[in-house]
Amino acid sequence: SAALIAALGPTQAAYAENGGGPGFAFDTADDFSTLRGTDPGSPVEIGAQPTLDAADAALVDGTLNESPGGKPLRVQAAAPVATEDEDAPAKKARTADARDETAYDPLGIRLGSFILLPAVELRGGYTSNAAGASSGGPSGLLAIAPDILLKSDWSRNEATFRLKGVYDYYTDTSVAPYPNLYVEGNGRIDLPNDWALRLKADYNYDTQSLSSLDYPAGVDNPPGVNTYDAGVTLDGDVGRIVLQLRGTGTYTGYDDGVAGDIVINQSYRNNTLLSGAARIGYQWTPAVAPFVEAQLSTRLFTQPTDIFGYSRDSNGLTIRGGIAYSADPILRGEIALGWHREAYVDETFNDFDAPTIDASLLWSPSQLTEIAFVASTTLDPANDPGASSKLVYDLGLTATRYIRRNFTLEGDLGYQYERYIGTDLADITYEAGIQATYKFNREAWLVGRLSQEYYQSALPGGDYPTTTATIGLRLQR
Repeated sequence: SAALIAALGPTQAAYAENGGGPGFAFDTADDFSTLRGTDPGSPVEIGAQPTLDAADAALVDGTLNESPGGKPLRVQAAAPVATEDEDAPAKKARTADARDETAYDPLGIRLGSFILLPAVELRGGYTSNAAGASSGGPSGLLAIAPDILLKSDWSRNEATFRLKGVYDYYTDTSVAPYPNLYVEGNGRIDLPNDWALRLKADYNYDTQSLSSLDYPAGVDNPPGVNTYDAGVTLDGDVGRIVLQLRGTGTYTGYDDGVAGDIVINQSYRNNTLLSGAARIGYQWTPAVAPFVEAQLSTRLFTQPTDIFGYSRDSNGLTIRGGIAYSADPILRGEIALGWHREAYVDETFNDFDAPTIDASLLWSPSQLTEIAFVASTTLDPANDPGASSKLVYDLGLTATRYIRRNFTLEGDLGYQYERYIGTDLADITYEAGIQATYKFNREAWLVGRLSQEYYQSALPGGDYPTTTATIGLRLQR
């Protein structure tokens, strides 16, 4: 644990957010797969606000319990002391209410054995680069972002449904609005002997980046990208041996672009990625479980060749080794290092090898501070005659500080590196941001965010910075 905590300390990189779009939660206890590298259809966010553990809450009437050195104390819940005081139940109730860190969380709407948590965020602000391109200019920004969660309330098994999205409208009408949608369904079936079968399906709609080397030339507005993802996981243990089997399927479809009256067909880019993985670990201690895993994958395109006459079908092999750690509330998650090899059907493209890193760690140095680190390695198709694929590294670091029970501050750093295999070209994104959340009550939160992004494009002259400031009201039930 000391080694993992020390490794987190100097980390200076984080996941780069997409334009003005919303964040999507990266759950360290994902019902499908902990590592994003094994689940390429799932978007990543490091900005999700964690929830304080009730036993560790140190907020009483808006003040902090602190040690003489100023650091908040981590105390264990004490057993109540028997007393004959008639006011003891009332005092206990008042104390519990004062320490209730969920006092500003939405209650939801009960629908039979399910709980519905609807929310919508309305925000406005300013961005220095509405188009997300080197030629982009400033604009006002108005956005609506729905967020709907439906979850089961069962003693066994579990089912959840999530819909999140955003529609950004710019006062500079020369820039097309930015839509984004993410829909996800998860299920867990509890099996005998603590085994579990986990099912997942999701859909994501996004648009292509204007400054990407893959962007179709001459297209007026960014075409859409539709991603469908599904998978199943079986996991459990035999004694101290921890086992997991996974299977995934991801289909990516590209909308056609329009240049004036000309339709730019992109159907040759549509592809399906299939993968299967097996993991074996050992429960060395109740908190530490080292593991190794192997993953096989194949990518198949709907058309035999692209517009350049190349076949881009390929097969991959990934070997990983890592450590899963679970010591709530201080540190939990896992980190894995590995090696990936990709072999192509078309002899025009050389096989290549690359190191991988996948991680999801949540560290609480105090009960009022949480630090999240995520990392992922994925391989995406390229749309360039000289590049076989894109190797993508995402790194993210977020720190959240609870100032008061209804007021939090969050800072994040982001880094994304996309290398076009077979060339010396790469797209690099750096991002930094700060966010403040003030909770009026359970139904209304005020959220303000300031972010700075710098995009270094593989295209000559495609580099640009973007500064965005927004403030919004989140309404929820």
